[in-house]
Amino acid sequence: MDGQGADALMDLVADAMAGAFLIYDRDDTIVFASPQVVGFLPSLSAAPAPGTRLRDLLGAIYDKGGYGGDVPGSVSGGGSRRISREDWIAGEIAILWRERSETVVRRDADRWMSLTRRRLPSGSGICIIRDVSELRRREDQWRTDLERVQLTEEILDSLPVAVMVRDRNLTCVAVNKVAEGLYCRPADEILGRRADELHAPEAAARIDAANRQVLETGVPFSIGIQVIRPDEEPSCYHMRKFRVGKPGRYYVVTVMEDVAEVLANGEEPEWNFAGLEGVDFIISDMRRAKPQGPDAAAPVEKAGRRVLLVTADRAVEEEGVSLLLRAGFDATAARNGRELAAVLDIIREKQVVVDLVVVEAGMDFACLEAAQACGIDVLVLEAFQIARELIPSVERRFRKARPPQQAPDDPWQISSATPVDVLVAEDNAVNQIVFSQILEGLGYRYAIAADGEEAVRLFRELQPRIVLMDITLPRLNGFEAASRIREVETVSGTVPIIGVLSPAVEGDRDACWAAGMNDVVMKPLSPDVLEEKFRRYLGDESPLKRRRDGLR
Repeated sequence: MDGQGADALMDLVADAMAGAFLIYDRDDTIVFASPQVVGFLPSLSAAPAPGTRLRDLLGAIYDKGGYGGDVPGSVSGGGSRRISREDWIAGEIAILWRERSETVVRRDADRWMSLTRRRLPSGSGICIIRDVSELRRREDQWRTDLERVQLTEEILDSLPVAVMVRDRNLTCVAVNKVAEGLYCRPADEILGRRADELHAPEAAARIDAANRQVLETGVPFSIGIQVIRPDEEPSCYHMRKFRVGKPGRYYVVTVMEDVAEVLANGEEPEWNFAGLEGVDFIISDMRRAKPQGPDAAAPVEKAGRRVLLVTADRAVEEEGVSLLLRAGFDATAARNGRELAAVLDIIREKQVVVDLVVVEAGMDFACLEAAQACGIDVLVLEAFQIARELIPSVERRFRKARPPQQAPDDPWQISSATPVDVLVAEDNAVNQIVFSQILEGLGYRYAIAADGEEAVRLFRELQPRIVLMDITLPRLNGFEAASRIREVETVSGTVPIIGVLSPAVEGDRDACWAAGMNDVVMKPLSPDVLEEKFRRYLGDESPLKRRRDGLR
């Protein structure tokens, strides 16, 4: 391909990624700049020509106020400080010489861009510039929503009245401290329950009827209720119900105000409420509430439970998967309908059991339909609910569901007597699916070991070019398996071993080096991260790309 053809191809790549990029050599001279770079850097009237020195380009950017239009190093408030031109340029060139770096800068009030820099083994470098405004807005909105929820909870917990929120399925999704005292139960034993699990059958039926009426009509409703709790004197409440939310996503808010003072005259409670127009009266004997069975509040068996989180928001994904892994569940994520469909196809093909799919409410409805079509239980949560409500919601769902199915004694894997490119040591069936999907997509031959001893055995038999080693393996953990592999190598240290860590054990990096590993990657996994590691340690493009290039 001639120079013009290569430039045209790189322009198309920049268009496809909705970004721009610069390529520069080891002498810090620009080799190529895509035309789209002008739209990201306000200091440029045209893309820098090949041969332009990076120092000159950075000087022009500094003179026009830096990447974001602000004076580099300026400090608002009393007085100001500004980094000198030479110091700023020197600092930016030092960043470009790093093996990898990423910076997010603000261009305008609502525009953000990401500068991703990579230094290639050849000594050349590349800087990729992308507009991440939408992602940043989603992250900011997620944080704002989370702060709003936290503030709302603080306010609700400070109110002197009991407050409960039910969704369109009439299931409790929020409760304050006073309501916990009213029901003599902690929040975890109230959330996820319907009225018939908290009240006697007759009262529960009346309460549910009132909830449905409010949901359908939006007209507030009031009930007088006498509550008889175990081992306590009866108390009387004025229960008011309101509808909040938007069409299709309505909630019923119930406020219960203690009106014991109205009983001071000695009359029966219903006579007091009979004088209030439109107010009905019921009695709830909580001593006769529907029994929950011995396992109602029992700890959830988490071993073997597999959860798939579907969200397009990387911050929500990392938060959610990390929470699930720390809680003891097997978990991974899909970021769009295409990834979800691919994972579900492998689940069907390999007959791997996934117990629950958690879909972020902002995802396309097709994601929900795809999971339901596979017969997998689905839980829908708002993005801001992930941080505080994910684990309780998942546990409540599992309390009502079937027990986890044990994985077969011989887990699915691809193995043969012939050498493979990649040996994966991973006992989590969901993550085995993820590895399978990524490696098949990249075109690598691979085998999967479900425990540390099997990893050592398959290493001897299959002669892999690289090993991906989860550290939390049964029989032999990842550190022990890596040490054994180093002992049985023909020449110790020749096969790269990449440790696979979850956020909960990120502090085990030093132990990975001590066990003889070369590098680490963090869960949740992505094709880009693994492909970069393969390029670094194997020194080649993916086999699939090589085969495609060979056909041209």
